[in-house]
Amino acid sequence: MEANSQKVHQGTPQTRVSGRVWKTPKNPTNRTMMAKSLRRSHAQRMQVQRDQKALKQLEQELRDEKEAEKTAHRNKIIERRKKHEEKVQREMFEAKMSERKRMRMKRKELRQRAHAKH
Repeated sequence: MEANSQKVHQGTPQTRVSGRVWKTPKNPTNRTMMAKSLRRSHAQRMQVQRDQKALKQLEQELRDEKEAEKTAHRNKIIERRKKHEEKVQREMFEAKMSERKRMRMKRKELRQRAHAKH
């Protein structure tokens, strides 16, 4: 009987699970209530925390870098469109100016013809 009870104690799971497959394992609220094999020292917990913090920081840097690339690309497109619009406006202005110049030349010719007849 005694040997039987020792087997039961040795075979107990090291996790705090009820044995029902649909239930998730739960951590005890108090660390001292944990099995000694499951306990981690303060240094180990802090190391895990530092690792997680470093990982989060790296992920954030990657996200920021990706966002910076997107904004740079977006700004590049906006600049290109702006330059194109300015070019179109300048061409329209130059066309208008040449049209005005043509009109002035035409009037000048008409004045010269009128003076030549007299």
